[in-house]
Amino acid sequence: MPDIVLIHSPLVGPTSLAPTQKALERAGHICHLPTAYAAGAEIPPWRDWPDRLAEALPEMDRPVIAGHSMGGLLAARLAADLNASGMICLDAAIPPDSGTVLPVEPTFRAFLDTLPVQDGVLPPWNDWWTVDIFEGGDVSDAEKETFLADIPALRRDWFDDSFAMPDWSRAKRTYLRTSLSFVEEARRAGSLGWPVIRLKGTHLHPFAEPEETADAILQCRAAMGL
Repeated sequence: MPDIVLIHSPLVGPTSLAPTQKALERAGHICHLPTAYAAGAEIPPWRDWPDRLAEALPEMDRPVIAGHSMGGLLAARLAADLNASGMICLDAAIPPDSGTVLPVEPTFRAFLDTLPVQDGVLPPWNDWWTVDIFEGGDVSDAEKETFLADIPALRRDWFDDSFAMPDWSRAKRTYLRTSLSFVEEARRAGSLGWPVIRLKGTHLHPFAEPEETADAILQCRAAMGL
């Protein structure tokens, strides 16, 4: 079976997917969780993330790559760069097949302009999100503290960067929806012929409910015949 690669969103740290990685490993699967920067180091430009992630991975034969949230765009890029056998959109926007890829949509970039900045740096994501980021998920205070400590501070101009999306059509595709925020994206994925797995959870399901998320990832892999 192909290795599984989990790609976290740059708005959060690898801690967001670490519980799901451990759940997959406990089930006997090889799972990698690369990140583009060392703890405490400066966050690299968006354009450098695909190469940094690829450099952090060992050699492997046609992995399955699952990208969470903004990590879905990176997963599609890596699907091309690593000749992946499959790609899972994990509560994420469906990546474009080609073209210039910014980290967020223009409307979101406009929203960022309304936030206070200090020396060009935005507040951490959890400070400006309008609802409880855990949305009532079963997460202890200690787990929340670990998660929050891993959230990076990003410059506003970081979101104006881009990279080019190469052809990633060789990878099979599935969609794993964990929250109501991505109902329309899951519906769109289904209309495109992708297998779709739907969970009744939150956007941070991979952190709050790792066993269920890991099982759903394996269902996605099976749905792709991998």
